[in-house]
Amino acid sequence: MVEILSGPFTVQAKEARIQKEVRENYESYFARAAKTRMWFPHKLEERQEMAKYGHMVSENTKEILLGFLGVESFVDDYVFAGINGAGDSLSTKSLYLQWGWEERRHGQTFRHSLIDSGLYTQTFIDKYLEECREYEWTFTEQTGYEEAPLIAAAYAIFQERQTRWNYTHVRSILWEEYGSPLDSQGKRINPAISGAIRYPEMDEGAHEANFTNIVRIYMKYFPDWALDSLLKVSTHYRMPVVQLPNGDEFVKCVLAAGLGNPADVINEIMNPSIQRMGLQDRGSLRRAVRNFRAMPENAIVHPEGKPVEGIVPDGDTKIYTMLTNGEFVLDNPSE
Repeated sequence: MVEILSGPFTVQAKEARIQKEVRENYESYFARAAKTRMWFPHKLEERQEMAKYGHMVSENTKEILLGFLGVESFVDDYVFAGINGAGDSLSTKSLYLQWGWEERRHGQTFRHSLIDSGLYTQTFIDKYLEECREYEWTFTEQTGYEEAPLIAAAYAIFQERQTRWNYTHVRSILWEEYGSPLDSQGKRINPAISGAIRYPEMDEGAHEANFTNIVRIYMKYFPDWALDSLLKVSTHYRMPVVQLPNGDEFVKCVLAAGLGNPADVINEIMNPSIQRMGLQDRGSLRRAVRNFRAMPENAIVHPEGKPVEGIVPDGDTKIYTMLTNGEFVLDNPSE
């Protein structure tokens, strides 16, 4: 559940508070990353096992892994768009530089995995990546909107969560293709590529949490802005909108593996992300945005279960509770 601002501010003061809290969030994120997620693709021990397990990987999974490599190859475009949309915010620019460094190692992990497992030659992979670079990823084409810090963070919540979800499922598929290996205590182990994918998967979870925190900060000060951004990027959400050399085959294999089910995208990706903002689902998000547009000027809104504290409203200020279904209830209707 999000927090709510405990006092009225001007728009300029709220924006200053947002920048301060976003900067503090980044600093905390960088510190945790340095302690808990400092790994390097070329040093992964799982690389030593890949040649042994490579022949067990199915053609379908092989094509999916190649597509994952292709999608990850567009990270520089994403970083450039984020820096471009950050405006004067140095902290946001720093985040995208750090985020880009972490994302680049995901592509390197898939590259090593495909070559070390003998699934493709280095010559093939280098040519594939060269063909990928003929296409440029843009935030506008991906979402239909110009990039700005808030809407970019809102989109990234869904994108990072879906990427992690995809990697989790492919890791499980690989484990089964490897013969479902267990240790001497009967505990599941993940060798070769199934173990290597765990590192990008871990990063994606941290990225999702980070962008969720950013949107929550906006929710405290400008809940209408935050919810509107979530609605915009969720209404026509698709991931990824890129052109891959093996694009048609990749999509076919993804669907065959059960990764492109629209119901799963809604139930496993979108609704859980929306619920973290205090709403039930996309329907309640649409309702909340619509209700915000009908709010009286200077109204204060707080999520259900998070009452406003420390505010002494003037005679014209009304305080509303945002219910999880997106409806608003006046806190003191008799006043």
